[in-house]
Amino acid sequence: MSSIELVVMIDQESEKDLRKIEENYLSDFCQKTGIKTFHRAGIFWQSMAMRLFVPTPTNSPISLSSEDLSFMWKQGAWFVHFPVSIDFPGVSSYAFVVQDKNYGFGSIKSSDRRHNIRRAFKYCSVERVSFELLKNEAAPLIADTYLRQGRDCGRNILDGWQSYFTVAATNPLFSAWGAFVKGALAATKVEFIFRNGVQVEALFSSTDLLKYYPMNALLFVSTQQSINMEGISYVSYGMRPVTGEKESLMSFKESMGFEKLAINERLELNPYLKPFFNSFLSLAARKVSEPLLDRSKYARIITGIVLELREQRKYVRSSLC
Repeated sequence: MSSIELVVMIDQESEKDLRKIEENYLSDFCQKTGIKTFHRAGIFWQSMAMRLFVPTPTNSPISLSSEDLSFMWKQGAWFVHFPVSIDFPGVSSYAFVVQDKNYGFGSIKSSDRRHNIRRAFKYCSVERVSFELLKNEAAPLIADTYLRQGRDCGRNILDGWQSYFTVAATNPLFSAWGAFVKGALAATKVEFIFRNGVQVEALFSSTDLLKYYPMNALLFVSTQQSINMEGISYVSYGMRPVTGEKESLMSFKESMGFEKLAINERLELNPYLKPFFNSFLSLAARKVSEPLLDRSKYARIITGIVLELREQRKYVRSSLC
């Protein structure tokens, strides 16, 4: 079953049945890829590593009670990172989404970006692709992307993505796109359907083919086709990750017509960890982890958590302080 067929099937089901079907598929994917999950407050939560749990999706405000948090700590969560309304105490943040069913060239506000997209179409073709193709051809793009972002991409990283593609290939929530230049895979995008939206999971591109702007063509075509699927009301990049986001990437998303929705974000900390996150240990953790940022996602997460907690204390005197 493809993701398009899933949307048709979902449209025939009740809202309650829809949520159950989707959660079962996403739970199955997470279980097979080693991602810890649980369900609470009507939300599907999954770990991003180091027992840092985030909701899916992440572009709508969430309200958690003390009972909800207590449940999460019992499930083994160390940290919970989630969006809240702008009038709720938290750190100013954002989520990038497209909700306009008429998404097209008129949605691209930057004249330079429109020029790049048109130029890309002279060299690039864009189409849905199989995960089998990604298993065979995506490794160089993944390595290139990690290198440009200053991140280490060892054999374990590539093997992890191979496993990801293998599991995604049998899950109807997931689909992939590819942009090709003269028959060569120049850029690829992975996404999945959940709660009436398309969630963007990953983007990779070849450094040698960037001059043809394949990512511009890929994102434009895939967004336009995805937002017009029956039963889909938005395409989302989600909330700012706790590890932060480069200004250049934020600018790219906005220039491609994604709306930057203002939200606040909260990071809740398991009570048992509070003694280890006083100002002294936070500073020590940051000093230790910062030299490892390029090589370890765990170091990036630790540093992001420390900075998030520090910033959050400026906004509200909370249980984290």
